[in-house]
Amino acid sequence: MYVKIPTHIAVIPDGNRRYAKKVGLDFYHAYKRGVEKVRSFLLWALEYREIKNVTFFALSTENLQRSRLELEILFRIFEEELRKTLEDPLIHENRVRVRFIGDMSLLPSRVVKWAEELEAATKNYGNYHLTLALGYGGRAEIVRCVKRLLSGEVKLAEVTEESLFQCLDTRDLPNPEPDVVVRTGGEKRLSNFLLYQTAYSELVFLDKLWPEVEREDLAYIVEEYSRRQRRFGR
Repeated sequence: MYVKIPTHIAVIPDGNRRYAKKVGLDFYHAYKRGVEKVRSFLLWALEYREIKNVTFFALSTENLQRSRLELEILFRIFEEELRKTLEDPLIHENRVRVRFIGDMSLLPSRVVKWAEELEAATKNYGNYHLTLALGYGGRAEIVRCVKRLLSGEVKLAEVTEESLFQCLDTRDLPNPEPDVVVRTGGEKRLSNFLLYQTAYSELVFLDKLWPEVEREDLAYIVEEYSRRQRRFGR
């Protein structure tokens, strides 16, 4: 039986704080498990081979309104994990190109430094693509796109729905439109994630909190996507 497999999966990994309360962990160790699950999810996705792009909503502009203590925990983890990823065989052996989208000026310079180093270290890879949305909001991305057009930074012969992709944060991705968007944690909304790019994405919602997701959940996502009839409005 032929199984249609998505080539681009975008993930909203929700539920880390609720997981901390559920299992009695502090925020640091709960978020640490959440980040480790990102690495596991990428590994499971690579097993399919057809899945060439994985995008994670790692930190939203709204998340930046959380307490200073919680943000410092998150930034510390990002710094640790980005540094670790620079040497990660999973990235280099599979030639995974890592990119960051969002407003990096909203992040501490120490986090930006490691993000830039990771982008530079993987810029010549192209077998697979991992995109991390940091300091990202879909509406803010559209505003940045308009500003790029008005300033002349991006010149389009004709502004169309298709050409507009050239000034979005995802413009360098080979496939900027996710085939499927997955949200964990039981919530059923996009929460300002890839608003322009997800116009025709399939949506899959999981009740599991993000750190609880396992390999069989990705299998379910692929199976559910394969059952969908994608008509794109036609």
